[in-house]
Amino acid sequence: MLKKTIAVAASITLAATVFVATSDNPVEAAAPVLMGVHDDVAPKDLAKRYPGVRATREFVNGVQPVKTDLRKKYAGVAQASWDAGLIPFVSIKTAPAATGAGKYDVRLRELAVWLKERPDTYFIWYHEPENDMDGPTFAKAFKRVRDVMKAANPHVKVGYSAMAFQWDGQPRTKDPKPWRVEADFYGADTYSGGTQPATAIVSEHAGHMRWYREVVQKTPGAAAKWGLTERGFKRTKSDQARAGEIDRETAYLDQLPAGARPAFYLYWNTKGTEGDPDLVNGPKARAAVARMVGKLG
Repeated sequence: MLKKTIAVAASITLAATVFVATSDNPVEAAAPVLMGVHDDVAPKDLAKRYPGVRATREFVNGVQPVKTDLRKKYAGVAQASWDAGLIPFVSIKTAPAATGAGKYDVRLRELAVWLKERPDTYFIWYHEPENDMDGPTFAKAFKRVRDVMKAANPHVKVGYSAMAFQWDGQPRTKDPKPWRVEADFYGADTYSGGTQPATAIVSEHAGHMRWYREVVQKTPGAAAKWGLTERGFKRTKSDQARAGEIDRETAYLDQLPAGARPAFYLYWNTKGTEGDPDLVNGPKARAAVARMVGKLG
């Protein structure tokens, strides 16, 4: 799935060139990336391992019933990050069909109002939706979620977090149009290894790049607010080899001009719900992530 083709790598570069060519200041410095890490250390200790880190990735487990108080669930996973002065990206799943039919409106409205008085955060409704539903189902439910929450709190950030794996030849993304929803941010969960070469950086990841071309480049406004909601490597030959790929990805992202860099980048460094120890970095790769945070953030 991860083919190192010049055409794929060039697509994002071309997009960046077009952006710069239309800018009033073509040499404008690229804005810092909001850098985060999902790690096994507590949020209060995250900056010791990754100096300059600003964000975390958190999850409310399972699909929530209609009667669930989403405020309590959100606080349960976000509070430690807020206490540490970090910005949590928080995922909550509700039943897609029922959500689209408005059955969660009261709970979503409560959550949006509650978030007015909370520190900065990014709310993700149903991360990796391509794994569980088709495009029209997602589009209907996501629009309902965002419309209800924005009506209650215009400043709330409601985003779509894609599954990059599903964008490389999988049936639910064959027609990309329904996935081009209006959102406050657009993320992709992108992993190298497995169905993709372990050495692939983002510009060489076939699924990620197709999502970028079909969603980010073709959805109005998305190019200024896209990023990586999960980024990880597995099946690399060694800790040193993984560190090298992370450094190579850092160099690639750092050379992108203003307007082409991701707005945020969240590195994944835990076993995850699947309990995969190969996702956890050794000391050299962990140091490479720290360098990335310092360089891009």
